Amino acid sequence: MPIDWKALWKWGSLVLGACVYTVAFPPYEQPIAAWIALVPLFLFLRTSAPRSAFLAGFLYALCWCIGVTYWLYFTVTKDFALGFPLNLLFMFGNYAFFAGLPTGIIALFSSLVLRRGNPWLCALGIPTLWVSGEVLRANPAFGVSWGILGYTQYEHLALIQIADATSVYGVSFLLALGNYVVAELWNWRQAKRQKAKIKNQKSKGNLKLETRNLKLRNPHSEIRIPKSAMATFPWPALGLFAASLAATLIYGTIQLQRYAAPPDEAPLQVALVLGNIPSTQRWQPAYYASTLLRYASVTSRGIAGTSPDLVVWPEFAVNFYLDREPLLQLQLGQFAQQTNSALLVGAPRQEEDETGMRYYNSAYLFAPTGGRIDVYDKKRLVPFAEYRPFHLPGVVTHNDVNPSEFTPGARSAVFSLPKGSLGMMICYEAAFPSVARQLIQGGAHVLVNISNDTWLGGIAAATEQHFVMSIFRAVENRRPLVRTATAGVSSIIEPTGRLLFRSTIAEGVLRGTVFPRQEVTVYARYGEWFSWLCIGVASICLVLVVRKPVDIGQFP
Repeated sequence: MPIDWKALWKWGSLVLGACVYTVAFPPYEQPIAAWIALVPLFLFLRTSAPRSAFLAGFLYALCWCIGVTYWLYFTVTKDFALGFPLNLLFMFGNYAFFAGLPTGIIALFSSLVLRRGNPWLCALGIPTLWVSGEVLRANPAFGVSWGILGYTQYEHLALIQIADATSVYGVSFLLALGNYVVAELWNWRQAKRQKAKIKNQKSKGNLKLETRNLKLRNPHSEIRIPKSAMATFPWPALGLFAASLAATLIYGTIQLQRYAAPPDEAPLQVALVLGNIPSTQRWQPAYYASTLLRYASVTSRGIAGTSPDLVVWPEFAVNFYLDREPLLQLQLGQFAQQTNSALLVGAPRQEEDETGMRYYNSAYLFAPTGGRIDVYDKKRLVPFAEYRPFHLPGVVTHNDVNPSEFTPGARSAVFSLPKGSLGMMICYEAAFPSVARQLIQGGAHVLVNISNDTWLGGIAAATEQHFVMSIFRAVENRRPLVRTATAGVSSIIEPTGRLLFRSTIAEGVLRGTVFPRQEVTVYARYGEWFSWLCIGVASICLVLVVRKPVDIGQFP
């Protein structure tokens, strides 16, 4: 059986495109790749039957997942007692369900729109379908916000300012539209060459030219596509892209100038503390007191002679159930009083009710006077690491806190300080725009994200990708964001996404000043309006395809 090299190249181009998609993300840091990564997929979908379109989207997502989140395997082996084969199966099962399935569905729909042949329909439908797929992946049922295309542009500040209206999905829309334009320009150029070749062959009497359609072949079926769809210069898509890009950059430049000067509010002095507790000492009762002493010592040295308004210790800095240790809790309050600073501490806690013992991943705030102000329980938990979505039998976690699952918190928390209110996010919660938005609606003037990135295995790719999401939370809500992370990136992010500093130190104190803000952005006020707009436009495009199809031939 002869090898179908054309089919092999088409499927191979999907893998190549996924590799380009991968290098757009940290740690490879090639954001320009995001502008062409989807081109092979879009070219494939234009001449694909529904089945092969779904498989193409599925394969594409599976490949970029392996490239972008390869570190998931090491996280799985660290957190679950499954053994090598089941760990590998678990990882690929996650990729298939959380990314492959939604991307495959979107690819199928995109192929229908592309074969419709209407240039305006394609220009609007393809990028909105892509955004719809990202929204689908990041919704609570799937809960995977890794790999969203817009995050690749975090260094291009003028480009990402639009996120204060559209969230990160506005940047994804622009990237998907740009990819579609490149694909259509390539398609137009190839069609011109093909027409010239056919014309040349006809002039020699070697080929009967079809007057209505060009006949194209793909690996699974033969499809007739309107000649106009193949040879027409993509003016609608190019015009829409040029206008969107220009408007985005103009808006971004204006916003960067607007937020260059600090507001009138009093500044908030913050100190971010990393204690570098050895993993062998975590969760051991014999080291409870020494853990507090170590963090207190590092803090005292770092803020010697000063009294910051806020001292922040990371998630699980206190590695025991703080509510069960009243004496140690008292000592934390006394330390806050000694430093004359509000002290924010990450610690787990227990609570017993009629259903049994519940475990929470929490953050405690102590006042400069020594009393405890409030406690926040993490609402958005990490699937499989902090809870099991499907309660898989036989899956045993290596969770050092407790073998039981964590319970999600019941409320968002905005902690009040004299100079402003703090909106609390713990670790993974910063990956979701809606979590930060709820805090702004609750009156937060500053966003705080404490994280323990040791669960990511200390792999730079994972910790960098996790950190980048926080930059967009700051821009979306126009709030400074303070991030303290064990084994990850600690930083202060300004409302424009500019980094006041960033560090991956294991032990020490990082100092900075933030200015609380009170304005409410379009995104903070109206939420996911842009996401719903994209879903609505994509749905209309699909309805038009179904109700008024173009004669494209029959699938075998």
